[in-house]
Amino acid sequence: MYQEASTIEHEIGAKNIYASTLTQTGRVLRQQGKADEAQQAYRGSLSLEEQLGNKSDSAETRLALAELDCDSGKGVEAEQLSRAAVEAFRADAYTDEESLAQSMVSRALLQEGKVDEARSAMAEAVRLSEKSQDVAVRIPVMLDHAYVMAAGEDLRGAETTAQDALTRARSLGLFRLQLEASLALGEVQMQKRNPDMGRKRLEETEKTARSKGFELIAQKANVAQQAANRQALIHIQ
Repeated sequence: MYQEASTIEHEIGAKNIYASTLTQTGRVLRQQGKADEAQQAYRGSLSLEEQLGNKSDSAETRLALAELDCDSGKGVEAEQLSRAAVEAFRADAYTDEESLAQSMVSRALLQEGKVDEARSAMAEAVRLSEKSQDVAVRIPVMLDHAYVMAAGEDLRGAETTAQDALTRARSLGLFRLQLEASLALGEVQMQKRNPDMGRKRLEETEKTARSKGFELIAQKANVAQQAANRQALIHIQ
């Protein structure tokens, strides 16, 4: 549907809407596990937004690119993009967007192994998200918070937060967020002394995500299972 819309928007010269549709197309492509195609869509959108001088839209697209970088383990690049987005959203007093950008900064820092800095960025993301009425802001921040807590060895707090996010997403019928929350919860549970529950959850998440076309989440669930299996073998040896 986005591709059909973008064709029409391009033909009639509706550049603002076309740029936005490219970003949304990129989000779908990312979830399908098509990172290169998603990046191409994001770059096309960003180029238009910069030409049009749409600073807040440009910041949103940079944040989407940062998310792609995090997917591929490029923490340094993701941090740079998400920090730039934070500044842009703060200048426009877009609190919800700034909260998500701060959360992304935290995720990038965690990939760089900077747990204390990630915890600091996450504290700001949480503070801002508490002002929001939008669950599409609050739940993603909760999930990133769970990962930060797990990295700081607060597995109980991480599990509680991820479970809370899953409960909220499920009750509201937010399917993608439900899958992402299930993934986070499974990963946290795998780190605890009894990982059987986490392994089962990750297996179910992978199966459900793949059946619905959320290939990225399915891949992440599979990678988490493989990593846990390797750790178990090392422990046995």
